[in-house]
Amino acid sequence: MTRKQKILFLCDASDIEEVEHSFAEQSTYDLTIETTEKILSFGVRDYLYQTVERINHYPEIYDGVVGTHDSSAVFAAIIAEETGKRFASVQSIISCQNKYLCRRIQRTCVPEYTPNFCLALDYLRNPERLQTPFFIKPVRANISFGTHRIETPEQLEFYIGAESMDIARFNQYYLEAIGSYARHYNAINMATSNSFLCEDLIDGDQVTVDGYIFEGEVTCFGVTKAVYHPRTNCFSHHEFPYALSAEMHAAITSALSRLIPATGINNSFFNVEMRIDETAETFKIIEVNSRIAFQFARTIEAVTGISPLHMLCDVAAGRRPALTPMAEDQLFNYCYNFELHRFSDAKILQTPTKSVYDEIALKYPEVRIRNLIHENVNLSDFKHNPESFRYCVLDVPGNSREEIMSKYDDVVAMLAYKFDVPDEHARTGEPAGPPPQLSAGRGHEIEFQPEPRNPDR
Repeated sequence: MTRKQKILFLCDASDIEEVEHSFAEQSTYDLTIETTEKILSFGVRDYLYQTVERINHYPEIYDGVVGTHDSSAVFAAIIAEETGKRFASVQSIISCQNKYLCRRIQRTCVPEYTPNFCLALDYLRNPERLQTPFFIKPVRANISFGTHRIETPEQLEFYIGAESMDIARFNQYYLEAIGSYARHYNAINMATSNSFLCEDLIDGDQVTVDGYIFEGEVTCFGVTKAVYHPRTNCFSHHEFPYALSAEMHAAITSALSRLIPATGINNSFFNVEMRIDETAETFKIIEVNSRIAFQFARTIEAVTGISPLHMLCDVAAGRRPALTPMAEDQLFNYCYNFELHRFSDAKILQTPTKSVYDEIALKYPEVRIRNLIHENVNLSDFKHNPESFRYCVLDVPGNSREEIMSKYDDVVAMLAYKFDVPDEHARTGEPAGPPPQLSAGRGHEIEFQPEPRNPDR
């Protein structure tokens, strides 16, 4: 009997149920799951030092290591590099998570698909570098925190003053992790991580291209389209699959086959957010992530029968992923990944009970639910974007849009979240109402636990 390969699987606490469900009936991998929340509570450096020492003393304890979000990908990369396991290198993680460094690589490698950009302080020294309006985001960005449409230099100065301390706080664990081993030091990364990046606004439909690179060979396996709430920068849902024209597919594949190796990523997953203009037959890159897009793992699997989570472990264990469906008789034509938002702060009175989840599982076994909050705190106690508060993510597959929307309406009603006026200690004093204009969209993974704080969620 073949031995199961052992994988150290680093993820967020809210991922555990989906991970355990995905690996429940397979005989290939034996997972040891560690959460970002536990690592932050334990102490980042202590966890890294002890884990690296343990693996180096007993190399056979794990056959591979993986991370699923920005935070856990940093931890996984350091552990893998310090123990000789397979994963994205630490420098490739830095080159992608530091959006300024990544833009520099893009400008060299795929300039035609890269918007104009500069650091905020460089813009303030020379405002002619970009035309207004433009878009800003933290150099090391996660969720849409710190992202704004800028009309004047004075607006930029205001946001630098108002949000720089929070950005530095969110990045503390990252800089601590990178600084744990001197050879991972990157001067530009250290100097710019807590800064703002200014970029041209980008038009077009936003999509996420998922893929992996194995032994230097780039493979793309899914394209998901983002749909926004009207007049906001907040995702309503994501639709899979999204059909690109043959010409657009070829252009994107060609560009990523050059860009991904240029970032230094190898033997790892990646996802690239971009805006595409099918009419003009072009696209612009929003950002490159050197990790799996965990939020879409179930979304893709429900339609293709291919498990991105299993493929992630394949790459870590040195196996070329097999892009063959595992359960063709249980597939759907489409899957929508919904995000439940409120556009003003509120106290959380009620979240779904175990019996509610069980009832939904009996009625809609194909639906997946990720609750991102808990009761008796405010929505503003969780990290959020400037416009809204996200509290739940749903994967709803079906064979038509009408079928999906019918399931969605029923499931939301069954979940029965309840909210009230926020407590006075709330950090957000004004409602995060929809803004009058759109700004450029970006990423995922925004759930957040109050104690201990996970800066990437």
